[in-house]
Amino acid sequence: MSDPRSNDEPDFRRRFLHGRSIGPLIKPWIAGLIVAALILLFETKMPAFHDVVKIVYFAIAVILIITTGRQLRSREGRRRVAERRHGDRRKERSDG
Repeated sequence: MSDPRSNDEPDFRRRFLHGRSIGPLIKPWIAGLIVAALILLFETKMPAFHDVVKIVYFAIAVILIITTGRQLRSREGRRRVAERRHGDRRKERSDG
């Protein structure tokens, strides 16, 4: 018999991130955590740079929030009806 979870997987993928891959969401978070860990290591070795490092932590947080927001936003609606490039090409072909 087949695994009943195999039928549920496409539905879950369609609901979660609108059917897109989770890789573009995970990779910036992993990279951000690695950079933050390296900065924390630097800060523990040289505590005088604490005020400078706070700005870098803030920049990392902003970058992660922006990348997460861009990945999680809905790709449905008027914006995704048709691409302008394809419409322009169709007009050129019908004229020529």
